[in-house]
Parts: sequence; structure tokens; C-alpha cells
Amino acid sequence: MNVKIDPMSKTPLYQQLIQQLLFEIATGKLQNGDPLPSIRDLAAQTKLNLHTVHKSYKELQKQGIIAIKPNSKAIVKKSAEAKDVNLQQISIKVEQIICEANVLGISEYQLQQMFHKSLQKYYTQR
Repeated sequence: MNVKIDPMSKTPLYQQLIQQLLFEIATGKLQNGDPLPSIRDLAAQTKLNLHTVHKSYKELQKQGIIAIKPNSKAIVKKSAEAKDVNLQQISIKVEQIICEANVLGISEYQLQQMFHKSLQKYYTQR
């Protein structure tokens, strides 16, 4: 797994890690049932604090994207299980992005281009 964290970014480290893990899942590099690295191993690989990695895993668990079983590794959860839970959350996030873009003066065309570029990035790499 190739996870890269930018310590100079304004995005919090735990959110960067979440995004990187979501990318790995979205592009098929991590699939249903695949184990994730242990918190300790991923912290060492990314040079992040154990608590930061734990926070990222907990957030992904809360979203239904991974499962963490006591005394075992975290695993990628079957996407169909997470779909119903996350559809409403994703809809809310998309609406928030649209509102923020509008307030910032980003045109509908520019926003469509951004979405199109992101969709190509995530849906053509499978």
C-alpha cells in the first residue's frame, strides 16, 4: 500500500490518511475482506502518531467502510454493507461542496469540470 501524507498540508493528518485509504479502496487496490496494516505498522510507514492512525481507522469504521474486530486487524468491509449507511452522508457532503463553491464564486461549469475530473480519476482506474 502506497500511502503518502503531506505534513505541510492544511488538511489534518488523520483526514489525509482517511482520503488515502479511501483512494486505495475506490481504485480496487484494497478490496472487500482485505486486511489493513496494523495501527503500529501504518504509523511507522507514514511517520504518524499511533493516535492519528487510530482516529482514521475509527472514522472509517464509523462510516461502515472498514471493520475492526477486537484483538485482530481491521479489514475492508463489503461495499454493499456500507452503501445504505453512506448514501445519505455522501449526499450531504456533495450538497455542502456545492454550497461552498457557490459562496466562493466557483461557476457551475468549473464545479462540473472538477467533479468530472475526480470521477474519471476514481472510476477509470478499476
